[in-house]
Amino acid sequence: MAQVILLFLLLIAFLSGFFFLWKLPVINPSKDKEEEASISVIVPARDEETSLPKLLASLHEQSLVIEEIIVVDDESEDRTVKIAEEYGATVLSTKESGSTRTGKSAACWLGAQHAKGDYLIFMDSDTQCAQKHAFRNIVAQFKRNGDTGLLSIQPYHVIRSLYETLSIVPNIIVLAGLNRYTFLDKSIPKRGAFGPFLFVKAEEYFDLGGHEATLYTHMDGIAMAGLYQKENYPVTVYGGKESIHFRMYPEGIYQLIQGWTKSFTYGAKVTHPVVMLSIMLWVMSTYLILIGFVDGVMRMDLTYLSVIFIAYVLHSLQFRWLMKKVGRFPWWTMAFSLIYISAFLLLYLWAVIQVYFLKKVKWRGREYKT
Repeated sequence: MAQVILLFLLLIAFLSGFFFLWKLPVINPSKDKEEEASISVIVPARDEETSLPKLLASLHEQSLVIEEIIVVDDESEDRTVKIAEEYGATVLSTKESGSTRTGKSAACWLGAQHAKGDYLIFMDSDTQCAQKHAFRNIVAQFKRNGDTGLLSIQPYHVIRSLYETLSIVPNIIVLAGLNRYTFLDKSIPKRGAFGPFLFVKAEEYFDLGGHEATLYTHMDGIAMAGLYQKENYPVTVYGGKESIHFRMYPEGIYQLIQGWTKSFTYGAKVTHPVVMLSIMLWVMSTYLILIGFVDGVMRMDLTYLSVIFIAYVLHSLQFRWLMKKVGRFPWWTMAFSLIYISAFLLLYLWAVIQVYFLKKVKWRGREYKT
């Protein structure tokens, strides 16, 4: 009887893995090759000498002419400013602005106030355009959406080091947590957006208060989406596979831990209970497989072990299907979902401890109260 119950739970958990991230729209290529727009790109940067050159180089390669690139230096102590100047960007400084505010939202707001474009694009320093027509396609998509609201893209994760594969499950969970990609498209309220890439119309942005209204949080994507949704503006969120890429936390595993722990619990607040349940069931599936395997070995039940092995293969294929939606990860990682899901749970536990017990998180040498 226990074996039947476990297999039933495995089936439910397996189906849940399809539910929370069934569809992930991407930016479609524009058929209008003459698409034009007056665009200002605003890049908040703090100690980004490693990532910034890749972003700025990709911006200069765009087929759509960018009116201006503004890099807002947020008290960097490395070569961030010099690199930005070498690429011809306009450089602003939060330290020299006279404002007492620092952090990403403050930097974005400062950049926006000096921008001249009719459209504003906010990009994190670790992002980059995936191909030369990326901006042209994004502008076309925004206009197809009614030329209004907030368009956000979760960059497609491209890795270079083994430790970066620890971001597989967090990337999957963060995407699923916005409630936007389930079977129940219109039944579950959609929440949030992704801060690494935000595209807005300047006039609407300033009417709503822009990043000045999000200074209270370091999760600017979620806050900005709430700002737009409150006034009934559309918020659309896309995967970045064909448009915007990034390499998350290239400076090492310590940066990866800091980065994800500052994000998890805030993102969980916008996740619908049904979506959260499906995520929990899917996470549970890898442990159910382990339990089934141990039980089968102890009983020496070859038939049961064969069923568990089939479940493991199906789960691994599903894991591969999910990870390909969010990033370019080695194919062999599909076989080690137990390791990656366990790493995610440890990161999440550490996030809970910091947010709810220590009441603070750290990022880029700064401490943020929660």
